[in-house]
Amino acid sequence: MEVTRQTTQKHAQTKGAQTPEKSLFFKILNVAGPIAGFIAALSPLPLYFWTHQPQSLPIGATFTSNNQTIKLEVARVAQELSKGLKFRKSIPNNHGMLFAINKSEPISLWMKDTHIPLDMIFLKSGEIKHIVRNAPPCTTRECPKYNSVHPVNQVIELPAGSADSLGLNNGEFLKINFN
Repeated sequence: MEVTRQTTQKHAQTKGAQTPEKSLFFKILNVAGPIAGFIAALSPLPLYFWTHQPQSLPIGATFTSNNQTIKLEVARVAQELSKGLKFRKSIPNNHGMLFAINKSEPISLWMKDTHIPLDMIFLKSGEIKHIVRNAPPCTTRECPKYNSVHPVNQVIELPAGSADSLGLNNGEFLKINFN
């Protein structure tokens, strides 16, 4: 009986014992596993913050109306056009953005991820075709679209109320000076 008990104890010790390599591996895994999981969980955050930053384009054009000169950032390429004034918390006085589009076509804009109300001036070669005044930021899942009504090749976005303070109306021409 004594021999059987010793054999059983040795078998249990051998079965439960780990080699030093396995023991070190599990110790490292116990530390590295949670760290790797935490990093994996946080990895989308830098991408989110990077893609949710406002763009800052150089002042590339100006126009004058009602004795006020407006400085315009100019968006020309698809990435600049699609980002527009998204994520801006404010726009300086007498500043805005000009969207220069290659060909005249009907345009629709929305206020998704735009945090400030805007006036949208739709132009065809400098002639004001349509104005959307005081488009509010979109706070719902589906955002309304603001249409140009007519084919246009330029859109100017300004802080809400600017179209009225500048005296802008449909049919007028804006002489846009490109730098």
